[in-house]
Amino acid sequence: MKRFILIALLVLAWGTAETYAQKVTVKMQETQARLLDVTSNAYVHPLTVELIVDKTKGRIKDEWPLTKDQAETEMKGDIVNIRSYAVYMSSQKHNADVIVAATFNIKTNDEGTGYIVTVVGYPATFANWKTAEASDYEWIRMEKTLTTADREKISAIVK
Repeated sequence: MKRFILIALLVLAWGTAETYAQKVTVKMQETQARLLDVTSNAYVHPLTVELIVDKTKGRIKDEWPLTKDQAETEMKGDIVNIRSYAVYMSSQKHNADVIVAATFNIKTNDEGTGYIVTVVGYPATFANWKTAEASDYEWIRMEKTLTTADREKISAIVK
């Protein structure tokens, strides 16, 4: 009888150990896109560029589906990363450098199996890159003063 109980306990222990074996699959995706964000904290020779909004396309509206796994696991549920992914996809689709005045709507799809990210904005491209001239410095100074609370971060060229 003791032998039977011992064998039963060993089988039970072995079976319990098997149930704790796990298969772990790791997937990762991270995206970065620009939201009209071409600034630097230091200017050696500042650059200026024209932003050309594509008037032929006008205001665009794109919807990008994401599975739950993509949004919650690969993108870690990070709203900023999900928005960046959507801007990146729209920029690719419209052959644009930026999506100006981008707005977003992120919602669960009808089946509840994932999400739909909607991007609305204006596709634009950069043109006429050039080294800033003296007349551009006032614009740079004004932008830095208005948007930088920490005065030490204002570039040396505009102090």
